[in-house]
Amino acid sequence: MAHVDRFAGVIFDYGGVLASHQTEEDKRRLANLAGVAEPLFGELYWAERARYDRGDVSATEYWGEIGHRAGKPLTDDSIARIVDCDSRSWMRFSREMYAFAHGLRQRGIRIAILSNMPRDLGEAILADGFGFSGFDAVTLSYEVRAAKPEAAIYNDCLEGIGTKPGETLFLDDRAENVSAAEALGIQALQFTLPEEMLKRLNGTP
Repeated sequence: MAHVDRFAGVIFDYGGVLASHQTEEDKRRLANLAGVAEPLFGELYWAERARYDRGDVSATEYWGEIGHRAGKPLTDDSIARIVDCDSRSWMRFSREMYAFAHGLRQRGIRIAILSNMPRDLGEAILADGFGFSGFDAVTLSYEVRAAKPEAAIYNDCLEGIGTKPGETLFLDDRAENVSAAEALGIQALQFTLPEEMLKRLNGTP
């Protein structure tokens, strides 16, 4: 892996890169709020998540379907509490990675966020005022109605960041998303732990 400074732009995934994944406690809390056993809740949570991320269904429809399939109908008040808890569970920002990203921008490298997320989370991050600030482009699945690994969302982000695929690096924790980026000519790395990735990106042993 060449030093990150050789790239004109770097695109960051959000969940799993700039922010940590949900904790086990987050998952338990969400399952309890929904009144659904954890294993089943986890299965239902991801079953239709791509549609929610793309904006094909609303929060009421997405969470209502989870309740319906689990045999636990959810009220509007319950859904509102679950949405708030779900959004907060994805907002543990990695200060280390944000510092790295903003440092790149100070060196003249363009930076972008490319993420699958539902509107509720996107609006919560915007309201927080930190998570999207300082980036040259932010491409979110619900805004473009496409989700990784679909090519359309990568192309939208490349247009926003204004760099060519071959001079752009993409960081994502999911192998299928990395492969999709590489198929478009984007340089890509599967993200692991911040300390490991920062060593690779900075060319240190």
